[in-house]
Amino acid sequence: MRIGVVGCGRMGKERARSAVALGHQLTAVYDPDRVKAEMFATGYVDAQAFSHPHEIPWQELDAVFICTPPSLRTEHELAAIGAELAFFVEKPIAIHASECTRALTALHRTPIVHGVGYMNRCRNSVRIARESLAQTAILGACCHWVGRKYKVDWWLQVDQSGGPLNEQATHAFDLFRFLVGEISAVAATAPDSTEGNGPPLSMACAVKFAEGQLGTIFYSCEAPDKHINLRIITTEGILEFDGWDLRLVVNTIDGNLPPAVDEDIFLAETAQFLAAVERNDPALVPCDLFDACRTQVAVDAARASLASGQTVFLKNQAHLQTAV
Repeated sequence: MRIGVVGCGRMGKERARSAVALGHQLTAVYDPDRVKAEMFATGYVDAQAFSHPHEIPWQELDAVFICTPPSLRTEHELAAIGAELAFFVEKPIAIHASECTRALTALHRTPIVHGVGYMNRCRNSVRIARESLAQTAILGACCHWVGRKYKVDWWLQVDQSGGPLNEQATHAFDLFRFLVGEISAVAATAPDSTEGNGPPLSMACAVKFAEGQLGTIFYSCEAPDKHINLRIITTEGILEFDGWDLRLVVNTIDGNLPPAVDEDIFLAETAQFLAAVERNDPALVPCDLFDACRTQVAVDAARASLASGQTVFLKNQAHLQTAV
């Protein structure tokens, strides 16, 4: 297939690498920085570089990966939908869930295969755990997601990324939804002062799930290295994941621990999406825009709770149903 990449940063490079490794042809790369786009394109024989969004040859592509900062993703989604082009957008899908309304409306009118980059849903350990959890009653969950600041200009800019809680802590909220269930209420707190009066860099959050379970999330980007841990507590035992690759290190439910293997998670996620495009089968995509918007609503609630000091109750999200 002919593949396009919009945004020539780290994730653009990952998606291009993965698509070509899977036997597809990278034909178009876009970045507003012309030099950056041209340098990116030189690594691929068939790739052309573009630096203006109107130059992107949407109609000549079979699929496009949207890898821009969060504030810029919606416009490219709308362009892809208008061209009836399969698209994959990185997480988080926006700065606020309200920004997704136009794309969701367009997808209801023009259903196309698309995906969102919550890559942890593709991990073997997470899939195994989800199967185990379906057989037992979940009591609660606790997660800490700690790491360092990303070294890109837009990452700490609230108007471009939504801040670290939006850009990175979103993984924890999505795993909670994927493994436990929908979130109905959030109460969050942060340290009294932040660096340079910028966005909160750390957060503790209490979560209530729609079916009554409870959870906690601690997030920070003030550590020198990544420390990630997630535990799901059930009536039959505990599942515990550890590390960025979410290795399943404890399973007292059924004892099933997958072997520790190196997992090229971006290759696996890209392969799953492109297989869905080739087969025109949206069921093969682990997360679509409608599903991702539910995660965005939960993250928005945490940020609103930080601002107000109050528990935020999530409204009914029945309108966020898949268009396909």
